Amino acid sequence: MRARLGIIFLVPVWLTASSFQQARSQVWEKPIAPGLIYREEIQLDPPRMIHSLRVIGQNPVISFLPELAGKTVFEANGNGLGKVSKIVEDTGAIAAINADFFAVNPAAGDPLGLMVRRGTFLSLPNPRRAVFAWGPTNSVFGFARFSGTVTPEGGSPIIIDGLNQECPENRVTLNTPDAGISKAKSPCLTVVLKVDGSRISPSTQLGATVVSASADAANMPLTDGKFTLVAHGSKIEQLADLQPGQRLTIKLSTAGFDWEKIENVVSGGSLLMRDGNIYVDAENEGFGTDFANVRHPRTAVGRTSEGDLLFVTIDGRQKMSVGATLSEAAEIMKDLGCRDALNLDGGGSTTMNILGLSINRPSDKTGERTVANGVAFYGPKLPVIDTKMKFQIVGPLIVDGKAQARVVDGAGKEVPNIEILWSLQGGAWIDQGGQITGMEKGPVTLQAFCRGTILTAKITIK
Repeated sequence: MRARLGIIFLVPVWLTASSFQQARSQVWEKPIAPGLIYREEIQLDPPRMIHSLRVIGQNPVISFLPELAGKTVFEANGNGLGKVSKIVEDTGAIAAINADFFAVNPAAGDPLGLMVRRGTFLSLPNPRRAVFAWGPTNSVFGFARFSGTVTPEGGSPIIIDGLNQECPENRVTLNTPDAGISKAKSPCLTVVLKVDGSRISPSTQLGATVVSASADAANMPLTDGKFTLVAHGSKIEQLADLQPGQRLTIKLSTAGFDWEKIENVVSGGSLLMRDGNIYVDAENEGFGTDFANVRHPRTAVGRTSEGDLLFVTIDGRQKMSVGATLSEAAEIMKDLGCRDALNLDGGGSTTMNILGLSINRPSDKTGERTVANGVAFYGPKLPVIDTKMKFQIVGPLIVDGKAQARVVDGAGKEVPNIEILWSLQGGAWIDQGGQITGMEKGPVTLQAFCRGTILTAKITIK
């Protein structure tokens, strides 16, 4: 029975253990755009589904940027978290993966490590944890350290402890318009600034003018380009004498990278590879034994000796994919040809979206988890063919105990599988050859991206 876009069809799927085992040992590669290649590998022992996006060398067609999940760190409801699929939708990217670790509380949306986007400083580094940084012609893995002060004219320097985050207890935080909301708990003092410029970079010196000061303004929207200094608790007295019209000097220093060459940074931890060797130092980067030595879903980024970059997700906590320890993730990155590699946030956050499809299988039973930020990939998109009804998902057909999904055009001609991206969530999974494996009885949603169009159909596992 053929299925057109939006039409539900029910097909029984019976699959044997041998077909499941056969599918796990295969590899597929599919071009997404010039210089951007998607690869799926299904390993045999232990069972593992590995997805990767390879950016070929110095690619003039493909660019990639760190993106906040929301438009700002904290959205109007105080929660800046969002799904990777929403990053793709909001930015017009052709693909995206999750990036840094983040705290759900006290204020969701703040990446826990360094984030820089096109030279704009968005989040402070954790000096213990490694980062991935890149510019127009190079990329580097390393560590960063921050120091910052704000000095009133004729006064003493005041140490800046945080950036675009809820002000910690007895600390001083600088907020830019990218924070969205200036957040703190009472008692606090919030000083509104007019800064000489619309953005700040990781290492800079710039002037500012005090506009106003408000006691216990715990959630101040940063509209119209507002910057704020916020002091909490015992640090309030350091800002108490600031007066409207007073000039300040803001000095920021982020060591570890040449900011003339680096424009973008995302954070993670721990390092997985360094100079061609496995290098996992989770304890010194502040990670516990369970995080390092228990198999979990993982997201990672690596660089090959040829200068290609690989962005990788390893599914886990599921029957068809057990995940990886940090050491196993390092081995996987090495097998993919990396010389340097970094682990990013994983677990239920591990997500890869390509052309609007969730390509991997997030481990949370509720599906895709919200995250603080991701890396989005930009490039040419395939044009949409005349009408979405022109292409159809056919089947799936049961052949020798296996369920095979296909796509045909309006004339009934089968579309080559290399032109199709497959996605299936729920009680079944599909490989990039179009073969379906059922795991639980019930309805599931099958999707295919084909020549600019997403096709959707419902099937039932019996």
